[in-house]
Amino acid sequence: MESHMWQNYLKTAARNLVKRKLYTAINISGLAVGIASFILLALYLQNEWTYDKFHEHAAQLYRIRMDYGEKDQPVAHVAMNPSALGPAMKDFPEVKAMTRVYPQGATVKNGDKVMNEKRFIYADAAFFQMFSFPLLSGNAATVLSGPDMVVLTAGMAKKYFGTTDVVGKTIKINNDKDFLITGVAADVPSNTHLKFQFVASYASMGKKDNWNAPNYYTYVQLADNATIPGLHNRIKSLIRDQIGGAAPAGVTFDFVPEPVTGIHLSSIASHSTEAGGDIHYNYILTIVAILLLLIACINFMNLATARSSDRSREIGVRKALGAQRGQLFWQFIAESTLITFAAMVTGIALALILLPAFNNLANTNLEVGRYNGYRLGILLIGIFLCTTFFAATYPALFLSGFRPVQVLKGALNKTTGGGIRKTLVVFQFAASVFFIICTLVVGRQLFYIQHKKLGLDRSQVLVLDGEKLNPKKLEDFKSKLLQQSGVQLVSASYDSPVAVGGGYGLSYVEGKPAGYNMNITAIPVEKDYIKTMGITLASGEDLTGADIQDVLKEDDKRVYHFYLNETAVKHLGWTAETAIGKRLSMNGRTGPVKGVMKDFHFASMKSKIEPIIVFPEYDWFGEILIKTSGNNEQPVIAGVEKIWKDYLPGVPFEYHFLNEEFDGLYKAEYRTSAILSTFSTVIILVSCLGLLGLATFTAQQRTKEIGIRKIMGASVSSVVALLSKDFMKLVILSLCIASPLAWYAMHYWLEGFAYHAVLSIWIFLAAGAIAIFIALLTVSLQSVKAALMNPIKSLRSE
Repeated sequence: MESHMWQNYLKTAARNLVKRKLYTAINISGLAVGIASFILLALYLQNEWTYDKFHEHAAQLYRIRMDYGEKDQPVAHVAMNPSALGPAMKDFPEVKAMTRVYPQGATVKNGDKVMNEKRFIYADAAFFQMFSFPLLSGNAATVLSGPDMVVLTAGMAKKYFGTTDVVGKTIKINNDKDFLITGVAADVPSNTHLKFQFVASYASMGKKDNWNAPNYYTYVQLADNATIPGLHNRIKSLIRDQIGGAAPAGVTFDFVPEPVTGIHLSSIASHSTEAGGDIHYNYILTIVAILLLLIACINFMNLATARSSDRSREIGVRKALGAQRGQLFWQFIAESTLITFAAMVTGIALALILLPAFNNLANTNLEVGRYNGYRLGILLIGIFLCTTFFAATYPALFLSGFRPVQVLKGALNKTTGGGIRKTLVVFQFAASVFFIICTLVVGRQLFYIQHKKLGLDRSQVLVLDGEKLNPKKLEDFKSKLLQQSGVQLVSASYDSPVAVGGGYGLSYVEGKPAGYNMNITAIPVEKDYIKTMGITLASGEDLTGADIQDVLKEDDKRVYHFYLNETAVKHLGWTAETAIGKRLSMNGRTGPVKGVMKDFHFASMKSKIEPIIVFPEYDWFGEILIKTSGNNEQPVIAGVEKIWKDYLPGVPFEYHFLNEEFDGLYKAEYRTSAILSTFSTVIILVSCLGLLGLATFTAQQRTKEIGIRKIMGASVSSVVALLSKDFMKLVILSLCIASPLAWYAMHYWLEGFAYHAVLSIWIFLAAGAIAIFIALLTVSLQSVKAALMNPIKSLRSE
């Protein structure tokens, strides 16, 4: 009997939905878009929240962070530390296993296939035992146990060999040595901060352990009974033994364990293996995902209750014939279940179709089923149940509660439930306006970042990998480039000019008391760096050939020439004029101040301009910088490539523009802006879909009124205004609610930037105008249609 009853419910529900095609289409499409958007955002957020949690020993894995501070200066937190730290910790009772990671791009060659690979790392033997990166072949305990061993990912094995059956074969690294392939790892998932394609054994580098060069990442796996306080105390004892006596007065060192699972969203360390996420953006996108689904459900509720008078006689007749409220309740639940099921199927299909586009938008590599299959299944079931419950329960209770006597007498008020519907419309459009404002503010800030004068010229600067070129050949290489048409200036630097990360310390400053120390950022450069980057000198003069000869002498005879920015000069208590000639000593480099540079941005605009020193040094360069004219770009690049091949025939030519590095500093902001603007648009469209359904039904309810007004001489415009004004009042109310909330949220977000755009009133006015225009357009489409109807036909249909 129960089964037969449900069959009747579903058959009746299907007939009702087919009969009301527009109502059904609006509900299914609105819910489907909301569900598809929720699924895509849920996949993205799951990827963000689960970073590095898939490792079997995730709870015991820690990265060691280096904290370095000097008296009266902020402490610097750096993800890297000296190579000697790891082996010194290996014998700690708290440490079960240890590995160091040293990322270094490499030129990889097999036969005629030669490529520069950026995701090439060196790691100690315990790497694959500590981290759960599955090996398709090879033994995790031995694949990195000796020198000149390498593990490839499956993708790289196929790229270079056409198969994953490559264990025992060799591959040439940096045109120097053949490495034995000892294992093949599964392709690395997107939710890890350790993204690699090659892992070579640490012993291959042949480097001695030392405490002077913090260029390595150190990871430990804790013993089962170990505690972080216990490990940290033992590290502090190690610091006292190894560094304590050698540290300058006022300088503090600490090595702090950070949980690997918190690196992506919570680490305060700079120079990580990849830029971390922003937990605040994840909160924002979580709200967006929930709101999208909620607004889709609100549309359903609004349309279902708005049709109350249309279905009132049906309900009255059924109740008069003996139908119980419970039976009617489950009838409406059956209708809602059919709609949500159809919307769920459509939404899943839509999400799968749109996933590649979403990956491109969010710069991710999300997949359905890999690492998240069961979670996604649970999520979809939860969405279906929640959507059905929230979207269907209120309309079912509302409609099944009509009293048959009132209904059949025509006493039912057509505005029943109107207050709730208006509240829900206000909520929808308040959310829409809120995200319109947020999108405009984020876009304005990114525009501000792109167009703010940095104090250096990053435009039309071609960047090559300086690491591949022997510094002794740089001068000759540079002279050949300058002969190339379209090349204006050439220089080189240790770091990217827009993301300088070198941490140095001043141990002697002329005029300061003995023992004075100052933590400072510094960057080694080639002679024409200041000119190439368009940096303005406030005092002093540019480097000369004689200055370069001073730094090319033997180590103990070298004399350095320093350029300080205005902030550094002020910090030292000098002026641009008095700073010239003052002598400094920085990390063993001694010499005079040759010039003072006007302040320029050498890091993200999230931080204020700090003191920096630029100095010439020809020991190693990370980037070759080529200033071009910007005309005939491709011929210039082709000419540069020809010269590159003459000097580095075995190294593939790769390049990028400095602007790309600058944009990379704001990767999280650009990604969030793209996602936010896309889904804000979706929120508006779904809201308008609901508004269209309500406007359609309102026009149908007032058909007789419209006909009488037209017979009495009302114009089309006056009828459109009549039907639109109530909705416009709701939209304006939404504006009043959303604007202060958006102002507070965006004011808080902008405070994360040391330099940001002004939160001006026009943004709020523009958002209001957009919302009103969209709502007016949506409502007017139906209002104009109703106003143009033949009044005689309207009255006859009533």
